[in-house]
Amino acid sequence: MHAHGLRSGMDMSAKFHLACIDCGWSCEPEFRQRCPECRGALESRLDLRNARPRGSDQPELAYLDFLPVVSPDFLDPGLSVRTPCRPAPDLGAAIGLPNLWLKDESRQPTGTTKDRLASVVLAVFRQLGIKEWVASSTGNSSTALARAVLRDQSMRAHFFCGRDFVEDHRVELGDQVSLTVVDGSYSDASRAAQKFAAERQIAWEGGFFNWARREGLKVAYLEAFDAMESEPDVVVQAISSGMGMMAAHKGAQEYLATGRITSMPRFLMVQQDTCAPMAKAWQDGRAQLTDSDVINRPEGLARAILLGDGRASYPYMRAIVRATGGSIVSVSQREMVEARRMLRELEGMEVCYSAAATIAALRVEAKAQRITAGQVVLANLTGRMRDPVPPTS
Repeated sequence: MHAHGLRSGMDMSAKFHLACIDCGWSCEPEFRQRCPECRGALESRLDLRNARPRGSDQPELAYLDFLPVVSPDFLDPGLSVRTPCRPAPDLGAAIGLPNLWLKDESRQPTGTTKDRLASVVLAVFRQLGIKEWVASSTGNSSTALARAVLRDQSMRAHFFCGRDFVEDHRVELGDQVSLTVVDGSYSDASRAAQKFAAERQIAWEGGFFNWARREGLKVAYLEAFDAMESEPDVVVQAISSGMGMMAAHKGAQEYLATGRITSMPRFLMVQQDTCAPMAKAWQDGRAQLTDSDVINRPEGLARAILLGDGRASYPYMRAIVRATGGSIVSVSQREMVEARRMLRELEGMEVCYSAAATIAALRVEAKAQRITAGQVVLANLTGRMRDPVPPTS
């Protein structure tokens, strides 16, 4: 793992530093994903004393005070957009949650919330002087990151994916962007990508452990909190690694610290029954995932959350649901199909199965009275369906 130093002449430490979530080890800003003491995940800790949202149509400029980006000059306009967060009275009535709000991330340029992470990851790379790097993805992250790279002629990115996910990548291949297909799963592709990065001594982008990714995804929730008429009692999102929910929790912590919300919502995380290692471990009361939990070739309708190996990130998801009184649940393929139909017919929204999984879970939880009609619920619909298209060269 190579740590990349600060861009010459720039002091980022006045705005943020890095700290280990597990043991508290800290350092000044650099591109490092894991704590050298305990291998825990790092996060950016911001100086929030004067932090507030600002008037801008560009999300990253509106929430610049809450991001580890020291200058607007590092941000590329148009990589992500503000998206609606609105009440869903018809759907809410149908599932017994009349105070349901939907955050519609399907409106992002590439169709998913991953455009938000692409914007902040590239800004952080620019301010750290990183020009060439390696990443892996099941499709959405790489599609968003590749689009961002093509806006900057000085950037070069190497993407890796498992063979089953090739058609989920919409990337324009060329001098700036390459895609290597690995026989195996997302986890196999990640291992191959890290080996490639180490051999060539270029930056491994890091996936879940890239703190800049989580900072970008956090903005969707800051927007939602600001748009809602009442604070959410419950937030729900589908998870693979749980990167988005970890981002949401950090955003809620920062909004609590700055007085923009007054209480921490419960976090409900959703997987699909064909690939639900975290949900199973949570329901079993286990603190860790083991080798026996790994699904080597996961399958299911919700392709964006087909992560069969959640061992590295599960402890963080477990900590969040324990701290907030939340849960990790799984839903069936049939329940996702039905929820997607309800979103289309009752709210006019076309979303992917991963997004529909949130509504499927809410139906189950409401029926079981684990979420009640009086509670305000925020569902983050993370993306829309895209027709599979092979990468273009």
